[in-house]
Amino acid sequence: MIRRELKIGRWYVEFYFCPDGYDEDELIDRLYDFGAGSDDMRTAIQVIESGKPNTGLFFPNAVEHLALLAVGPTTGPEEFQDTLVHEIHHLAVAIASELGIDLEDEGPAYLAGDSARALADIVCRLGCTRCKC
Repeated sequence: MIRRELKIGRWYVEFYFCPDGYDEDELIDRLYDFGAGSDDMRTAIQVIESGKPNTGLFFPNAVEHLALLAVGPTTGPEEFQDTLVHEIHHLAVAIASELGIDLEDEGPAYLAGDSARALADIVCRLGCTRCKC
């Protein structure tokens, strides 16, 4: 499992990349630390224990400005990138909503792009078969 921490404005975000499977104990512990309630925990456990590829998790805590994003095992580079972009979209929407930014403005797109850029080395390793990272 690869872990990356980012500070995005006043938000602290932990990204987890789990190409060989989710580390259930660590993710559940971190979700708890981030303030996830029982419904969020149940949903996360269902995703983790399902064993299905091409899944991700996203949990925001807007009050504390915390977020956890995880990408599980995928069936290929395209699915990895699809799942990551999907979860980054949730992140951009959560941050923009908390800040009162219109989702049709450029702000959320920049948040998503900046997040993707900060993860470029991981995306290259896990999401590209042609790169030499």
